Order: sequence, then C-alpha cells, then structure tokens
Amino acid sequence: MTVGGRGFRRACGLALAVSVAFAPVAHAQDDSPPPPEKGSATSPDNSGGASAQGTEGEPEGAGADASKDDAASGTTGRRGSGYGGRATGPSPLPLLPKDPAYPVPAPPTSATLPEEVDADTPYQTNVVCAPVDKPGIEAFGTLIGQHYSRPAYSTSRACIDQKSDHYDGRALDWTLDANNPADRRIGDAAVTWLTANDGEMAKRFGIQSIIWNAHSWRPGAGGWQGYAGQSAHTDHVHFSFTWDGAMMRTSWWTGVALEEIDHGPCSVVAGQYAAVPVGPNREACPSTVVSPPDSGYASVRPEGSGEGVGLVQPLLDVPRSGTLDRPTREALRKWQTRQRIPQTGVLDQLTYAAAQGQTLPDLPAAALAVPREDHMRTPYSPHRRTVLAVGSTGKGVELLQRGLGIKRDGDFGPKTEAALREFTAEHPLLTENTETTTLLWHVLELQAHPTLPYRHLSVESGDSGGVVAAVQELVDVEPDGAFGPQTERAVRTAQSEAGLEPTGVVDGPTWAALDPGRVKVAAVEDLRGGRIAASSVRD
Repeated sequence: MTVGGRGFRRACGLALAVSVAFAPVAHAQDDSPPPPEKGSATSPDNSGGASAQGTEGEPEGAGADASKDDAASGTTGRRGSGYGGRATGPSPLPLLPKDPAYPVPAPPTSATLPEEVDADTPYQTNVVCAPVDKPGIEAFGTLIGQHYSRPAYSTSRACIDQKSDHYDGRALDWTLDANNPADRRIGDAAVTWLTANDGEMAKRFGIQSIIWNAHSWRPGAGGWQGYAGQSAHTDHVHFSFTWDGAMMRTSWWTGVALEEIDHGPCSVVAGQYAAVPVGPNREACPSTVVSPPDSGYASVRPEGSGEGVGLVQPLLDVPRSGTLDRPTREALRKWQTRQRIPQTGVLDQLTYAAAQGQTLPDLPAAALAVPREDHMRTPYSPHRRTVLAVGSTGKGVELLQRGLGIKRDGDFGPKTEAALREFTAEHPLLTENTETTTLLWHVLELQAHPTLPYRHLSVESGDSGGVVAAVQELVDVEPDGAFGPQTERAVRTAQSEAGLEPTGVVDGPTWAALDPGRVKVAAVEDLRGGRIAASSVRD
C-alpha cells in the first residue's frame, strides 16, 4: 500500500507537510436576505441525491467556552423544504470565447496533491442549524478570491424554515456578475477548472455542488444542468461543500486523498434539526425516523424568544433573558447531552419533553453528535468556534497569545490585537483581522499540532510514501518513505516511551504521542497553492 505519495515530499524535503489556507467572507440571493458583503473579512458549526435539486444545490425535496453562536432568525417553525431551485435537465454551461481584452489567470496550482483523488461522497443536505463559518469555506473563499482578484464572498446566514447549506456554514457565494464580460470569464474559468475530469479538483476541495449563470453541477450527475429558481445565480457563484470539505480534511489541504468519509449529522427525529457535529461521523445514517412527542410549545431557534424559553432557562443555570441567546445555547447543548437527546442547540419538541419529564422515545445512537476521539483533542478543541476580540479575557485568550508567541496574561488588549494583525498579515490567506475566526483557530492548532490532519490514518510495515516519510522524521529514522523493520522498531520504541502498546502500527494515539514537544513548525509561504506549507524541524 502506498500512502499519500508525492505531496509530502514535494512540499518540503523533511517529509512532514501540513498545508493550510486562510480566509474572508460576503452573500447573495437565495432563500433569505443577504447580509452586507465583507470583501476580505470573515463573518460572525445525510445524504441524498436526485437528478433535480432544491435550494442552492440541494436535491429537490431534501427539504463550552463562549463560542461564535449560530446567529439565527426568529422564533417558531420546524424544518422546511428548499426554496424551489432545481435542475432542469442536461445543459452545457455556455462559455464566452477567450478575449485578450479580458485576461483570466491560469487556475491555482498545488505542489502537494497526491496522485489519488478523494473518495466520492453522497450529497449531504442541510439538517442542522449551525451557521458558523467552517474553516474550509473561509480558506477556499480567500484562495479563489485572491487568485482571481475578486475577493468578495459570503458564507453563513441565519436559519429559517427552509434548507440551505448556508445555514450550517458549508456554503459560499462568490460575488461575480455574469453580465460583466470580465467577471463572466473568470467565473467560467474557475468552475470549468473545478468540474473538469469528472470534478477532480472539486473533490479535492470537497465541493459537492456548484450553481452559476442559471446552470448547476454535481459530481456524478452527468455534467452541467440547467437551473431554475428564485435566483438565477448570475450575480454570484454558489459552492456547497461536504462536511469533510468544510472541515479541511480533503487532499487540497492535507496532501492525502480522503478515503474514509464523514457522513455528516444524521436527521432521525421528524420535524427537528439534527445534532450539531462535534467529530466526524464514519457510519452511514440510518433510515429510521422517530416521531417526537408534542410538548405544546413552539420551537425556538437561536436569538429567538417564546414561551418555551421561560420553561427551559431555569433548568440551565443561566440568566433568564427570555431569549435563546449565546449563554443559553451553550448551556442548552450541554444539557441536551446529559439528557441524551440530539444536541441541536434549538428548543425543539424533544427538549421540551425532557424538560417536562415526559417519557422520551427510544433514539438510535446516530441521533446524537459523534464525540471527538481523545487522540483528536488538543488544547484548541474547546475554542474552535470562540470569537475573541479586544476586551476578551480568560483561558482562550491565553491560548491565543501562546499561539501568537506573545506574553500570556489572558487579557486581550492592544498588544494582543497588534500581534494578531501581524500574524494574519503574514499569511496570504489569513485576512488581516482583529478577532478570531474558525480558520485562524485551525491555523494556530496546526501550527502547534502538525500531525493532527493525519491522526485518522493508520500506517504500518509495508506501507510507503510521504506519510511514511513523515513518521520516519518523527522517530529519527532516515526518511526514505518505506516502512521497514528499522522504522517499525523505532515506532515501537516511541510507543513504549509514550506508555502505549508497542504495536509498531502508527494509529491515532501514536500520531498524537509523536506530536507534542517533538515538532516545531516553520511556516514557509507556498504561493503556488495560495497557502502555507509547514515544514517540520526537530527541537
């Protein structure tokens, strides 16, 4: 077996490459009014597959610490259907001819892509209310926006009674005008690059659908289709991502082709949102649908209000604000976990039933959020959605300061703000910013824990390639990329020293044990991919 080949070796001679990219944000028409465009700044967390599509790119009929909450609309209502967008049948995307008056740069390139292409993923429709920008969305938006000099894009938006991947932070609208000859050619060139060769590059980013200029595309759908809906998508290109793509687990970012997919959250309770994901779900969702009891209360989304808020807030030890605000929602998720009901962060019928002491229906395990495995946890795990800015205090600020390499006092003041500006300004795809974003946390986490993207891989005797060479670097063996007896002995020794069973197989706990204190990350700009390639250097 050859694992992850040439990408690691090309990116850096020392074999361990952690490729990341960093980002901004902006919106366009679809099922809810767009927020203002932000150009180059980030905004405030089941598969299907029919030939026709609903909402933006969806199959038709698919219908801890302080964190960046899922800003939401209104009060009542259960899950709704898509707003009506659908594919209308095969129709090649019309392309404008090349014109020297409107030059278009060649597509982005990467020196760290493996020969293997990421696994196909069934379409993953919106089933959670969690409109927090995921790091892969921000990273892609900045990468493509900067590369084509069109930086404006939008991402998350408040949940309403319709479905859209914008409502769970997995969609991006890239602002382009199909009636502008320069924008049109840029949009055409970008989507053609992504969809060529059966969507090879789209798979490497985890893009599951594209809508542009009254046409839509999905992998495996047989090419471009006509598209009809409330928006013809002539003022933006819509990109929808799989959960792996949204979380930057695909080969453009890791240098390793995705093999085991994240199936995403499972919607198993009728009329309710699914649990907000914590870790990847490696099991296909069941077809079981459970009907919740009727509590008599109307459902309430984040920032909404209603009679049910007064029922639940006294149980959560939070101020009785009468609104499903950020502190209430954080406490609610924890309470839902203790009650063993889906951790939706929404006041839904199961939540009310539990609060009233009603007998709850039996739920399959898939109804609950998959916990993050121990070896995937780092000190950054509780802070991945935390928004910190001037005036913030506490352990999250200390962690940020440690990542920025400045004195840790837990107080986000002018010095921390200046250090954050400097840090983001140094990275091509981290937009200069004065507050934390999901992508910034992702970058800081990889800087401190560069083996994190590979902890899901199992590497053993007989394997070869760049990942093996990375292991060899970590255990002080000549990095020739061949996992032989010498490498196995070194791995067993390292496992014994870490208190692990000396199996000689590099699994998740072994990757984690090899990481802390063993590798420092030297960031090296790699503009060919529009990202940072991080080389390993021993202490």
